[in-house]
Amino acid sequence: MRVTLTFHGPFRIATGMGRPGIDDTVDPCNLLPASSLKGLMRDSAEQLLPGLPRLVEAVFGGPHCPTAWGWEAARFPDEPVVVTRARVSLDEDSGAAKRDHLLFGEEVWARTAEFTVTQYGPLPEIDGPPLDREGHLAVLACAAAGVHSLGAVRRRGLGWAQCTPEEPGVDEALITRFTALAEQWRNHRHA
Repeated sequence: MRVTLTFHGPFRIATGMGRPGIDDTVDPCNLLPASSLKGLMRDSAEQLLPGLPRLVEAVFGGPHCPTAWGWEAARFPDEPVVVTRARVSLDEDSGAAKRDHLLFGEEVWARTAEFTVTQYGPLPEIDGPPLDREGHLAVLACAAAGVHSLGAVRRRGLGWAQCTPEEPGVDEALITRFTALAEQWRNHRHA
């Protein structure tokens, strides 16, 4: 499955390490890692399938069930631009900058990126309703379409994006399949 990301502003997937003069850095060789993309899609699937953790685990893997799918890091068709942004924390009472609360962080500006999710192993045998390849793809495509922000500070203005899955694309038939699959798993859980 191929997914196109369209960015609505800058994003930051921080390395967790700084360097002189920069508190939050990005990896210029891997701006949007596969592990981040998988995590975003898994989180989206958990939100779209509340109360169905075994279905999410069947697709994304877990301690008792390996995943059959592999994510690749994002590729950028146009060269992204890495810039530095300063942030400061303000005192609520005085409105002045707090002492030692100035942060310099890198952020990435890009128009689009692409990544793929590829089946690299057999679908796991699971305890639950049948889950074929098309069911896996329905969950993956809907989870991708549910991602609207990524990276650090995504709830404060960074990382707003739109994910558009292709092959399969999210259309009425795919949404119907996804909804029916979720209903089967809910009914099985209560049986």
